Amino acid sequence: MTPKLTVRSNRPHESGIALPMVLLFTLVSSVFAASVLYSLSVHGSIVQDDYNYTRALYVAESGLNRTTEAIWVAYLNQNPLPEVRMTWLDDHFEDYDVVDKPFGGMTGPQGDTYTVTAKRIMRTGLDDERYIVLESTGKALGTHMGDDEEMTERTITKVVRFGHDQSSIFDYVYFINNFGWFHGGTNGDIQSNGDVRANGNFSLNSTPLVNGDVYASENPDIGAAGDILGQGTYDTQTLTEYRNSAEDTWRPTWPEFEFGYDGNTEAYTQRDLLEMPYLGDVTRFEALAAQRNSTLVTADVNISQSTDGPLVLIGTQANPIHIDGPVVVRGDVFITGYVEGQGTIYTDRNLHIVGDLKYVNPPEYDHAEGADPAASQAVNQNADFLGIAARGNVITGDYTASDWAWVKNYMKPSFTKPYTDEDGSQHSGDYTAYDGVKTDGSNRRDYESTWSNAEWAALVQIANQIAGRSGSGAHRPRQIDCLAYTNHLYGGTVEKCKFNGAIISRDEAIGFYNWIDMNFDYRAKAEGEFYIDIDLPKAANASPVIWLEGEYSDWVG
Repeated sequence: MTPKLTVRSNRPHESGIALPMVLLFTLVSSVFAASVLYSLSVHGSIVQDDYNYTRALYVAESGLNRTTEAIWVAYLNQNPLPEVRMTWLDDHFEDYDVVDKPFGGMTGPQGDTYTVTAKRIMRTGLDDERYIVLESTGKALGTHMGDDEEMTERTITKVVRFGHDQSSIFDYVYFINNFGWFHGGTNGDIQSNGDVRANGNFSLNSTPLVNGDVYASENPDIGAAGDILGQGTYDTQTLTEYRNSAEDTWRPTWPEFEFGYDGNTEAYTQRDLLEMPYLGDVTRFEALAAQRNSTLVTADVNISQSTDGPLVLIGTQANPIHIDGPVVVRGDVFITGYVEGQGTIYTDRNLHIVGDLKYVNPPEYDHAEGADPAASQAVNQNADFLGIAARGNVITGDYTASDWAWVKNYMKPSFTKPYTDEDGSQHSGDYTAYDGVKTDGSNRRDYESTWSNAEWAALVQIANQIAGRSGSGAHRPRQIDCLAYTNHLYGGTVEKCKFNGAIISRDEAIGFYNWIDMNFDYRAKAEGEFYIDIDLPKAANASPVIWLEGEYSDWVG
């Protein structure tokens, strides 16, 4: 059967019902949409206003940072003597003020500006320290809620300290302001227990043992790309191996000590250059010695603060050299034997180490897993700690001995290069060149002392007796306990030698017999738990100390 299809016809009274409903719905929708759009507009305005307000702060902060950096770069480029830099800062701290300087350029918000003003410079009581108060106003194009202004402004005030602090170069067991090199011997004959760094390339050869990180720096002045040569050719100990072999004076371990050895070594290339503090005329440290009321005492000498050189320092176990604070010597220094106390010897020329130089009370670290740093803190805070800062060179061994002669090849061109000192004076790089006369009128080489050869031979004999050695190699140090710094050369001969401290210089020409170990004195690291300030040479530094929102006048009344 076929179904019947029924068709419903429209009636006149039903034909207009849909249109009013559509119009009503459209009206309601329009009102709702208008409400939503208005709400979004208000919300967008609030968001934009908040954005302008925040951006103004960022502009102010950025402008202040740029001005601080400009002052810092100019400050750093002055003569490195602290008093010269401070005089320059006193005279020029306002030179970098800017008014409505555009911010952002082609890539940032258009129309934003900042104004930075150096309000004042303050002395702190230290000759090599100043505080500069900087005020910065950032202006962001656009209004802020409740304002009819076309720009949104925010002002901040920052106090920045410019001074001289212990340089980070003292964080390394071996730092060379030139090309660094570990060459010679066979596997493990060179061992460093601490990080090593060069302001140039660093070359590792003959499979040294490096228990720490290696850093190289890009340095166009010497043609260095900042490469580490010989990566993968040096060894490193695991943390367990290090713990098992560590001597008491070695750098402690991590995680027990924050900056201890963790069993890993990293190679860092193309790093920034680190500034070497420049000694210049060491007599400027006499004021520091007077402030500290420093002393240097042996069985034969009793020095308060400073003295003329040349100076002989001989310490025995019964009568060790005793140092307390920084002491200045205007001339050469000969040092050997035993030393106690804490302080730094500043010498106006060379410092010569013949025989051994040993602490009476050396530092001690517990390298066991889970060791408590506090358990040895009292011992290490009072343990002996000697710093050496030589305006000339640090020389080891008897430079008149026949077995010392070969090392001179590394003290002159072409191994060394000419350079310009920070005071502008030219240095040929030849440390074997004549530079004066000895006490008997004979010619003196740069690496030699002022004593006549006869006087020198008598001093070497005393050093050999204290070390308890005889024979042609008796003069070679086998232990050197100190942190030694020089703007020029650290060189000479050693044999089976342990350096407990650090080696820091521009050029390095240490010739070793058998082996050499370098052990970082953890107390030299400024951030370390056991840091001791023995008035080592300082480097320029700038750091913010106070940050406040508002105008400078709001905070000073």
